[in-house]
Amino acid sequence: TLSSSSAASDVYKRQMEEEEEEVVALKWTIVVSLVCLMLCFCIAHYLESIHFDYLPEAGVAVLLGIIASAIFKAYHGKLMMADMRFDFEFFMIWLLPPIIFEAGYNMNRKAFFDNIIPTALYAFFGTVMSAFCVAGFLVKFGAMGVSHPFGGLAALTFGSLISATDPVTVLAVFQALGVKVDLFSMVFGESVMNDAVAIVLSRTVLSFKYIEVNSANIGMAVVLFLKIFLGSTLIGVLMGMLSSLVMKKADMGHHADALFKEAVMIAVFAWAAYYIAEAYELSGIVAILFCGIVMAKYTRDNLSDEAKALTSRTFKVVALLSETFVFVYLGMAAFAFPIWTNIGWSTVFVALLACFVGRLHIYLFSAIVNLFRRGPSPAMPPISLTYMHVMWFSGLRGGVAFAIAAVGFSNQDFPANDDSLAIMQTTLVVALFTIFVMGGTITDIAKATGILEPKGGSAKPKPAARKTIDEDNIFGRFDKLTLRPFLTNHHKGVDAEVDEGYDEGCRAAAVTIQRSWRKKSPSARLKAAGFTATMQSKGKSTDEIKKQLGAESFSMEDKVDSLRLQARRRRAATPVSYTHLTLPTKRIV
Repeated sequence: TLSSSSAASDVYKRQMEEEEEEVVALKWTIVVSLVCLMLCFCIAHYLESIHFDYLPEAGVAVLLGIIASAIFKAYHGKLMMADMRFDFEFFMIWLLPPIIFEAGYNMNRKAFFDNIIPTALYAFFGTVMSAFCVAGFLVKFGAMGVSHPFGGLAALTFGSLISATDPVTVLAVFQALGVKVDLFSMVFGESVMNDAVAIVLSRTVLSFKYIEVNSANIGMAVVLFLKIFLGSTLIGVLMGMLSSLVMKKADMGHHADALFKEAVMIAVFAWAAYYIAEAYELSGIVAILFCGIVMAKYTRDNLSDEAKALTSRTFKVVALLSETFVFVYLGMAAFAFPIWTNIGWSTVFVALLACFVGRLHIYLFSAIVNLFRRGPSPAMPPISLTYMHVMWFSGLRGGVAFAIAAVGFSNQDFPANDDSLAIMQTTLVVALFTIFVMGGTITDIAKATGILEPKGGSAKPKPAARKTIDEDNIFGRFDKLTLRPFLTNHHKGVDAEVDEGYDEGCRAAAVTIQRSWRKKSPSARLKAAGFTATMQSKGKSTDEIKKQLGAESFSMEDKVDSLRLQARRRRAATPVSYTHLTLPTKRIV
C-alpha cells in the first residue's frame, strides 16, 4: 500500500512538473513573439525609410518567425516548438476578427458597394472555378508522375483552400502601397468573401468522404453555402443596426466620462456578431465585416466626436498588431511543422502554375462586367486591362489557407499516401512565395501601372462623394429618408457625409419623412418614403408632397424645421439678415 501510494505521488509530482514546464515554455514563446513584433516594426520602418520595397512588412514578420522557430528547433526546444504550431482556432477566434472588423469599420463603403457585383463574381464563381482548375492540374500531373499523386477529394480540398486570396496579406501590402480605392475595394472584397467560400467549400468537399457524390448532395452543398453566406450577412447587418439603436437611445455622446464606454460598446456588438455567426456554424468573417460596415454608416453617427476618433484609431492599432502577429505566427510554422521533410518541389511548382491559371477568371468576369458598363454615361467606368493584370497578379495567399491546411494535417483528413502532409507543405511554400516574391515586386508593378493614389492619398477610407437624393439609387433614397432618421440622432434625417450637399428639396423631403416616422405606422412610413422619393424625382414641390400625403398638425420641431427651410429659401434668393427672426425659446430636439 505504501509503495503504491508513493508511486502515485511520484506520478502526480511529474505531472505537476510537466505542467509547470509547459506554462514556462508558453510564457517564453509569448516573449519571443513580442520581440519578433518589435523587431518587425523597427526593421520595416527602416526599410521604408531607405525606400527598400522588395521586402514588405509582411515578409519581415514571416522571416523573423522563421528565424525564431529555426533557433528553437536547433536547440531542441520541443515545448516551445509545440506552442509555435499554427493553431486554427486561435487564428480564427483571436487574430482574424479584429483585422476584418477594422477593415469594414474604416473602409470606403461607397467604393466597396459600387464594385460589389464584380467582387461577388470573383469571390464566388471565380474561387470555385479556380478550385476545380487547381484540382485538375494536381490530379493530371500526379497521374503523369510529375507531382505528388493526390486523390480526387484531396486535390479538390487543396484547390479550395489555395484558391482563396488572403485578406490579411492583401490589407498589409495594399494599404502600405496606397493603391486606388476602387481597385483596393475589389481586391480586398474578393479576399474577404472568398475566405468564406474557401472554408465552406473545403468543409463541403470533406463531407463527401462520408456521403455519395451525386447531384442531390451537390445541390444540398450549394444551398448550404448560400445559407452560410446570407445568414452571416444578415447577422452582421442586424447586429450593426441594433448597435446603432442602442447607442442612439443611450445617448452617451453628451457625457464626457462615457467616451471609453462608447468604444467598448462598439467592440461588444462587433464580436457578438462574429460569435453568434460561429455558434450557428456560419461565417464569422462575413458577419463581422458587414457589422463593421453598418456600424460605420449608422452607429458611428451616434458617437461623440472624441469616440469616433478613438474607435477608428483603437481598432486600427489592434488590427495592425493582429495582422503582424499572423505573419510571425506563419513564419514560426516553417519549422514547428514537418514542412521540409521529403517535400515535393515539383508539386509546389505544379500548384503555383495551377494557381496562376486558376486566377485567369479575373479576365473572364471583368469582361462580363464591362459589357454592362458600356454606353455614353455608365454608372461605373469599365474595369481597365491594367486593373485586371494587377488583380490577377495580386492573388496573395497567407494565414487563412495555411490554417485550413494545418487543421487538416492535425486531423489527418487524407492519411493515404500522406496527402494531408503534402497539402500542408505545399500550402505554406505557396504562401511564402506569394508574400516574398509577389508581395515584394507589387510595388514596382503598382508604380509602373499607375495604380497608386496621388502623393498624400491612400487606400484608406475617404468621405463619400456628396450627392443629392435624385443622384442616388433607390436604396440610397430610402436610406437617407427612412433608415437614417430612425437609426441615428441626425435631426435633419440625413447622412453626415452628404448633409452639406443636400439641396432645399432634399431637406424638405427628409423633414416630411421624419414626421412620418413619428406619426405613422411602419407600413405607412415605408409608403410615405417611397412616395416622397418618387415625387421628388419628378420635381414636385414640398407643398404638393405634403398635400398628397395629408396635412397634419406640426409639432414644435416641425415648426423649427419649417423656419429653417424659409430661411434657406430667402438666403438662396437674396442675402438678408435673420436677426429679426424670433425662434421659439423652447425647442424639442
